[in-house]
Amino acid sequence: MKIHFVGIGGVGMSSLAIHCHMTGHDVYGSDILRNEHTEALEKLGVKVFVGHSRENWLKPDLLVHTPAVSANNPELLRAREENVRIITRFELLRQLVEGSTQFAVTGSDGKTTTTAMLAHVLKATGADPTVFLGGMNPSLEFGNYRKGSGPFVYELDESQPSFSIFQPTHLIITNARRDHLENFHGDELYYLSCFEKLAKSAQNVVTFHEDRLTSHLGHHTFGLNGGTCVLLDRETERFEQVATIRLNGKTHTLRLRVPGLHNVLNAMAVVTLLWAAGFNPEDVIGALSSFVGTYRRFTVTTIDESKNIYVVDDYAHTPDEIAWLIRTSREVFTGLKQVMVFQPHRYTRLAREDGNFARALMDADEIYVTEVYGAFEQVLPNVSARMIVDGLKHHGKKAEYVPSPEELLKKVKPAPNTVYLFVGAGDIIDYSKRFILESIST
Repeated sequence: MKIHFVGIGGVGMSSLAIHCHMTGHDVYGSDILRNEHTEALEKLGVKVFVGHSRENWLKPDLLVHTPAVSANNPELLRAREENVRIITRFELLRQLVEGSTQFAVTGSDGKTTTTAMLAHVLKATGADPTVFLGGMNPSLEFGNYRKGSGPFVYELDESQPSFSIFQPTHLIITNARRDHLENFHGDELYYLSCFEKLAKSAQNVVTFHEDRLTSHLGHHTFGLNGGTCVLLDRETERFEQVATIRLNGKTHTLRLRVPGLHNVLNAMAVVTLLWAAGFNPEDVIGALSSFVGTYRRFTVTTIDESKNIYVVDDYAHTPDEIAWLIRTSREVFTGLKQVMVFQPHRYTRLAREDGNFARALMDADEIYVTEVYGAFEQVLPNVSARMIVDGLKHHGKKAEYVPSPEELLKKVKPAPNTVYLFVGAGDIIDYSKRFILESIST
């Protein structure tokens, strides 16, 4: 089958394209810009058109698109004209995994790292999984994809109601924070019903004990204050940590090479799910001890170790994720100044959170906020990153609004005993890279 991917350079779409290519399909696609994912596809021999045009056409049998693609996209319009079947990436993923043993991870926060941990353990224990990841992890053959002969492991994006059409065998729901609520008609009950539908279809469901919306959906839970798997104690040393957990009444020691309490919880979710699926928990815990982090999940670059100057790149884009990030950075870099450079992601999210971003950022020492990265959204009236800065100032916190990320490089300069956190799901990483290069060269 010849498959046309519109938005082939996305981290989720490119993993699907690689899989289809490696399983014998004729694959090609388009994206607005060339990036690391399109380059990886081209190295495999996949044709990638840069930019969208009705001329980007090789007579496909199927067209796959992301939710971000406009209904007026010229390639979608041509597909309709020529009666080519059109499906979303959600539908393609569901078709690919249907009828197989499936391990799925969904939720507002932590799903990429939890999926990567799950894949790492299944690989280490000989299950030979095929993996679709919404990020880049060095343990996977292509970073966001691995081809195997065993079960499917995939990160299930909860941003659209169609995530509820999946029927995974095993399911982790990390949490539910009402993110993307605008895609659910602003209706929390409808949002929750989609999680409920998904959970009912799975044989083995694990949820976070303290989660207000989804805790009750799990056959088993993991948590801080209770659950099938509960955290008893935790000790940290820079980038490593040791946690004592109790699983179904038995105590275990969990060692991790990734920092942060949130990563202990991610690991506990994996331990609980695989224990419930029949795996030996000690084998799971042993495999987790060699797990290394996913790109842009607390990725650290050392500028000058002698002067204690570091950069942290992180994908955090919800208030809870930002709060966890700052807490983790203070734990890893004890006593160092924390400079936050934050790029909000999506106007709808900023409007909906109503002050929560300012509250989450309060624990940073110095704060710069750039304008919103729209991610194909239309600008909303009276919604601007200035709202966050105004909120911080209202709480007595000094913060600066920097409209263009370009201006950041003029304002933010490396200083001793400081950690610079470049945070957001947009293109803030490009400016972090430039900051690092300029800092090292001076």
